[in-house]
Amino acid sequence: MALRADQLAGSLKRGLAPVYLLGGDEPLLLLECCDQIREAAKQQGFVERELLQVERGFDWSALQQAAAPSLFATRKIIDLRIRTGKPGQEGARVLGAWADAPDPDMILMVSCEQWDKSSRNSKWAGRLAKAGQQIDIWPIKPPEMPRWLEQRMMQHGMQPEPEVLRILADRLEGNLLAARQEIDRLALLKGAGPVTVDDVMRVVADSSRFDAFALAEHMLSGNLREGLRVAAGLKRMDTPLPLLLGALLKELKVVETYRMAVRGGESENMVFRRLYVWQNRQNTIRTAARRLDTLKLYEAFKMLALIDRQSKGRAAGDPWQSIDALLLGLSV
Repeated sequence: MALRADQLAGSLKRGLAPVYLLGGDEPLLLLECCDQIREAAKQQGFVERELLQVERGFDWSALQQAAAPSLFATRKIIDLRIRTGKPGQEGARVLGAWADAPDPDMILMVSCEQWDKSSRNSKWAGRLAKAGQQIDIWPIKPPEMPRWLEQRMMQHGMQPEPEVLRILADRLEGNLLAARQEIDRLALLKGAGPVTVDDVMRVVADSSRFDAFALAEHMLSGNLREGLRVAAGLKRMDTPLPLLLGALLKELKVVETYRMAVRGGESENMVFRRLYVWQNRQNTIRTAARRLDTLKLYEAFKMLALIDRQSKGRAAGDPWQSIDALLLGLSV
């Protein structure tokens, strides 16, 4: 039976397997699981490591060569990375043969960044899993994100307020790599102990990702002055326009969906729950939905499409000036 990422640590404490097969499209969790295995193996004397990256035309005899006894007869971990999760016929044959006769002085760790159903259910994967341990890495779902953030922050000795977790989860949109960066920054600048909303805003308010969402907040509230100020700062920092446009589009779509659902008779609480709108932001969405009618939202979506084309050189005009015009149009 395949393990989840959060079950791996317990499994490693019980002992090492000769083969590990890891797959999932969550880069941070995949990397950290591989790090856990390498560290546990190192503690058990597997001090030598060989990295093999499977690309188009990969020579699978390299795996057999890596398994050849070394001059110093040290225990070795072979780090085999198959990005696509598809080793091909020859790779499947070689991996299957390895699974049938694993070397007790070697650990084969196979990691796959792409891990679809066909890869999980393939014969070669089944043979490796039978010979050792399979770890399926699943994305963190939106409702699970606050708890995941809390566990991470507690590892640094931080004790976040519930509102802190809701704000971070909302802003980071499931991007675990960005989440780790923000938590590391908080740990460095704030240190252990209680973490309040004010702490978060002071520490991370200068990052472009948070400024992008600050701009979205000003856009929804119709605060033209602050919106123009934040937009000017984003321009000075050369903030990637796809990041900024994505944040603005997401918030406008939430407002549009909320308006249509409530007008259709759906319970407001159910709509907020379905859209993962935390309590601290519900009034912003509610007020924006009353202020922005269908025509204004339609014009805003048209303007975002224009800004996207301008940013790619496919339409005339300065995209930053168009963002100012968008803010102006949504403030009246």
